Amino acid sequence: MKLSDRIGLIPRNNWDYGFSALAMAFANAFNHSARPSNVEAVFGQTPVWTSSGRASLYAILKSLELPAGAKVGVPLFCCSVVFDAICQAGLTPLFIDSNVEDPNLSCEDFCAKRASLAAVIAVHMFGNPCDMQAVMAVAGGIPVIEDCAQSIFSAYHGKQTGFLSTASFFSFRCGKYLSAGEGSAIFCRAPELRAKIEKVVDTFESWSRPEMLIDALFTFAKAALYHRPLYGLVGYPVGIRLDKKLNLTAKEGFRTAKIASTHLALIDARIGDFQTKIERQKQHAHTLLNTITPGVLGLPSDDDGCCANWFQFALRFQSARERDAMAGYLLRHGIDTAKYLDDIAEEARSNYGYNGDCPNAELLSKTILLVPIYYTLQSRDIERIAHTINAGLKTIGATGR
Repeated sequence: MKLSDRIGLIPRNNWDYGFSALAMAFANAFNHSARPSNVEAVFGQTPVWTSSGRASLYAILKSLELPAGAKVGVPLFCCSVVFDAICQAGLTPLFIDSNVEDPNLSCEDFCAKRASLAAVIAVHMFGNPCDMQAVMAVAGGIPVIEDCAQSIFSAYHGKQTGFLSTASFFSFRCGKYLSAGEGSAIFCRAPELRAKIEKVVDTFESWSRPEMLIDALFTFAKAALYHRPLYGLVGYPVGIRLDKKLNLTAKEGFRTAKIASTHLALIDARIGDFQTKIERQKQHAHTLLNTITPGVLGLPSDDDGCCANWFQFALRFQSARERDAMAGYLLRHGIDTAKYLDDIAEEARSNYGYNGDCPNAELLSKTILLVPIYYTLQSRDIERIAHTINAGLKTIGATGR
């Protein structure tokens, strides 16, 4: 890659945590009494707060008081921290296949495995809502947990995701839409279950002031590596090699903790007008949809009755060869991408007892490529990405569908 391309390399993810976020974190490390009024106004409910999405899922699962080792349905095509939270709660993940087109939980496969399940997790992948009517119908009496880590402000038949099931959780970790450093919100319709969730969360660790200050500084430093020019010069070449050792993407490890006041303050400050940023990202997505050569790729879309937040833009190729060739082509032209969950089947097989019965999910893991469309990009960046994809399709000889 030429030096000019390295300097201008477009990062794959958006870590929106700059000086203003750092200043707010420092100010609120000394303020533990702030009430998140904006969050309550946006959602119309007061959530139960934890440090992370995985901690929230753990709290929900423990509160359901399921028998030890009970099976919890979960899409194979989702982040493995979900599997880990299930195991940490003393339960067993049972993997459910995905639809190829959306790519959310397959209700057909869910129905086939329903009799073995004590609960199920519906993940709104890439911000695109699951078919919750079908999910709830198949679930019958078992609890349904919505994983809304990627779907803040997405809607299903006019109702926000997170309010369509037994309980739900959102994530505000950097790299997610809001990028508050860390933090998660749990929502629950039933007062009795909410009380149990609160009781579990009350046992979680609290953050000390030094921990909050160090976390804010570390998050600021990591975020700097996800911005040009540092990303191409340092973040990508060094971070790719050291990610597993230094945990640059903050996906490894499991800590059950309450939310830090530094994270809560930033979430509350940003959420009130955050839909304007989502609208900008939607515009970026539609620029790609209107520019990329039709008929060659599987492209995302809003299904009938659904309104996605366009958290991620997923290109679906015919083969791993085509996907990998496109990823290489885009990188050589200054655009980084993500082969999302590329090794998820292998990880689930090695660590969580997956038996190979989710062929669609395995196909998705080897053929989906996420391209950047985040709201901090400029229109010229999006146009460049779209035209580079079209040029890449010709170069790699994509076969179409």
